[in-house]
Amino acid sequence: MMGMEELQVLRDDGTRRVMIGRKASLFSREGFRGALYIGRVEEEGELKGYDVYVDALYPHVVFVAGARGSGKSYTLGVFVEELAENNPYVGVVVIDPVGIYWSMKLPNRQSDEIQALSRWGLTPKGYDNVKVFVPVGAVDEIPESTYDAVFTLKPSMLTVDDWALTFGIDRFSPAGMLLEKVLEAVRKENEDYSIEDIIDRLEKWEELRDKEKGFKPETIRALLSRFYAARSWGIFSEEGTPLTEISKPGVVSVIDVSFLEENVGALVIGVLARRILHARKAATRKEAAKILNVAGGGREEKDIPPTWLVIDEAHILIPSGNRKTPASDALIEYVKQGRRPGCSLLFATQQPAAIDSRVLSQLDLLFVHKLVFSDDVRAVEKRMPTVLPKEYTGVFVKRLPIGVALVGDRADTTSRAFLVRIRPRRSQHEGREIAVDASAGSENPAPPPPAGVLSEAGGEPGKKESLPDNSMAVVQRSGEQKRVRALVSRIMEDKARSMFKSYGKGFFGRFLGGGNEVLSLEMKFIPVWEVTYSVFSGPQRVETGVTYIDGYHGEFIHVDNKGKIFFSKGLKHLYRLPRNQAKIITFLYRCGEKGATLSEIIAKGHVPADLAERDVELLKDSGFIREDSGRYYGSIDLMLPLDPTMGVLSSFGRLLAAEITIPQEDILPANFGKDRIKELIPALWGGVTVKGISEIYRPVWVGVLRKKGRQYKVLLDAVTGVFEKELPVLEGKK
Repeated sequence: MMGMEELQVLRDDGTRRVMIGRKASLFSREGFRGALYIGRVEEEGELKGYDVYVDALYPHVVFVAGARGSGKSYTLGVFVEELAENNPYVGVVVIDPVGIYWSMKLPNRQSDEIQALSRWGLTPKGYDNVKVFVPVGAVDEIPESTYDAVFTLKPSMLTVDDWALTFGIDRFSPAGMLLEKVLEAVRKENEDYSIEDIIDRLEKWEELRDKEKGFKPETIRALLSRFYAARSWGIFSEEGTPLTEISKPGVVSVIDVSFLEENVGALVIGVLARRILHARKAATRKEAAKILNVAGGGREEKDIPPTWLVIDEAHILIPSGNRKTPASDALIEYVKQGRRPGCSLLFATQQPAAIDSRVLSQLDLLFVHKLVFSDDVRAVEKRMPTVLPKEYTGVFVKRLPIGVALVGDRADTTSRAFLVRIRPRRSQHEGREIAVDASAGSENPAPPPPAGVLSEAGGEPGKKESLPDNSMAVVQRSGEQKRVRALVSRIMEDKARSMFKSYGKGFFGRFLGGGNEVLSLEMKFIPVWEVTYSVFSGPQRVETGVTYIDGYHGEFIHVDNKGKIFFSKGLKHLYRLPRNQAKIITFLYRCGEKGATLSEIIAKGHVPADLAERDVELLKDSGFIREDSGRYYGSIDLMLPLDPTMGVLSSFGRLLAAEITIPQEDILPANFGKDRIKELIPALWGGVTVKGISEIYRPVWVGVLRKKGRQYKVLLDAVTGVFEKELPVLEGKK
């Protein structure tokens, strides 16, 4: 760290602890009381290895950014564990978009993390004060052991704007004016009106059909059809779940919205955020003025404690630019007005450049994990709430190791941004894509972020993914072994060396020529995700399928009739897109040369109307699709299976596999993790539900070749003898 300013931060040298987010006066009075233990300082200097605590006695806006698999969601889980453990007087409400937080009830069962916990002086622990809520309409799909209660909303809690945004209706169009007129009418009759009340009014109110002052029949029918659909969302009831059941002192309430469409989930979150803010304003005013009956909008919420609202994948809810979701306004008001009444926000995203700037401007703590896109790196640098050393700018963030975050604190007691290694989770993490570094907390810490080849997995279309160097293996070199199911290698080292020497004499000769010098040769193992799924092909007709997705390439992997592997083309692009954008891409792929209009994308592609226009523009700006005379067409070269029952999907399973033990350091990282598959497969194939995902490893030879002074790193499948990838080796790398 030569040349970098020495880190100044609130500290206790006797216990080797530092504090961020807390004012000096409060620290002198309260010390570390009510603080959250997040990790350890992970940079050279006097404070290296000091435990890092985050203030939670006062409200905060905490932003966690990081690419998929960087440790972003894991860090959220650590925050939630600490809130569950150390803050009995606050309520914690976790919005769970992928259905993983129910596992906090269970102690950590990962053997490597259990060992790491011991080195950190911690033990595995499940949290009994976690309460999981699922939408009432989803209870038949979920094991009873994974949830505790259902949540519902009263339709009367929704505003005209809520309905309009969820339905994708222009607020001031004829349909929007009809919506407002009907809601006003039913509210006058009954403050706690139901969906059926709205439908009944639309169906029977003759005034709406008046030829002079009424609305067109098609406008009425269109709005009716949307309310018919709303009945099936599974979130409404006459009573609604009381807010006091959701925000309780000392309880972590997990609101599982993974079963809802994005627009409906956003609606739930927007209503919830608005209710929390309103209730806390009322409670704060009561506390200050001792007013006994404070209500708003004709409805009263009972007192709730100061509340932390925790949101993952926040870019879906509060997007940047002119785009808007049913949660946007409520969340923006929550962060702007929430501090005084005790409302904290902890939110995370893999796309910080896509977050509404009005929310980012309010943050006071920023945790940045590894990012891939330059736009996202620039976005976090711009919003860093403290001094950012030049050593930590630019490409540095792209090379952050998994589980390490660059942390910025707005408090003037912290002099600059610094590196923190996040502690291991005590509870089970079901969103697993990372492995806890076995060296964390040891006398020999992990090396600094390596220079050299940078993985562009998930990068812009047309860019290559790079092959990790040995220094970038998925697990730090520790000598540990792992028992895995792996394909049986058929290409031995001598044969592989011979193939590498002659590599390029055929098709690739125009690039390399022949007679390569083999500088190094290693066998590595790539994770392949074995995905089982159900296909609903008709009434009471369900078929079971299996397919395989290569975790390194991010593509379907198949085997042809000659026993050679081959890959799909373009799945890796869908991997990094939100579900609805992936649905648009695949729908246009199905449409082929005829393309589709925006209305066809909405109706036939089953994309929510309020999201379709925004997502189409994003895809067009990114070069994924193009527009011609009002019709949209795919712009990227795809070769994907469109039928989930195709026999070739299971062909990889024909290869011989066995249980073997391999060094963990020989496992290459999965550029494309398995969690995304649960959303990706249904987006590609409608009527499909992923039932399970397991791992199988395939061996590859990694050779570094030299020809005419140029070095190349090449991948050779060790089972079928297919060359897969060719990459230049940067200067100084072998």
